[in-house]
Amino acid sequence: MDEKKPDWNILFRQMPEVRKNWKRFLLAGIFLIILGGLAVSYAGLTTEFAVIFLGFLLIGGGVVQIASSYYSLKWSGSPASFLLGILYIIVGGLCIIKPVQSAESITLLIAALLLVGGLFRLFSALYHRFDYWGWMVFSGIISTFLGILILVEWPASGLWVIGLFIGIELILVGWSWVLLSLAARE
Repeated sequence: MDEKKPDWNILFRQMPEVRKNWKRFLLAGIFLIILGGLAVSYAGLTTEFAVIFLGFLLIGGGVVQIASSYYSLKWSGSPASFLLGILYIIVGGLCIIKPVQSAESITLLIAALLLVGGLFRLFSALYHRFDYWGWMVFSGIISTFLGILILVEWPASGLWVIGLFIGIELILVGWSWVLLSLAARE
């Protein structure tokens, strides 16, 4: 059987439908950049909105978790599933009722993740010295530095860090779409 395998090496700009619709990708990228700029400008509101939205998602997940545990009562993991659903609902409710305090807690977790993850990458790269290990060192230093910056400003950083990170992500994704659309146009 000689099945034709898909060619995963097709460039974005080589796809006819992409070339035809490059303006739509450009507009999507510009929209994301504007949205990201607004998110950065209003980082506090973006943070609060994101935490409240997370709360609703957790409550929805908790309801689904509890319902699925009800339909699997004979399963030995059903009580744990039920309790996990209740925990989702409680945490989601706290995110909605106390978004500022929730944002501070989430920001502390982000800072710890950046600090520990950055130090791990830094020391791992210095110890193993694999190919392109310098980039891993650079990444580790930046992550560690960001973690320290967030911790130094905590709990005040909890009011803006999440919104800032969301905004930066939107801007970067938007720029990538702009650049991809310009490459497709050519």
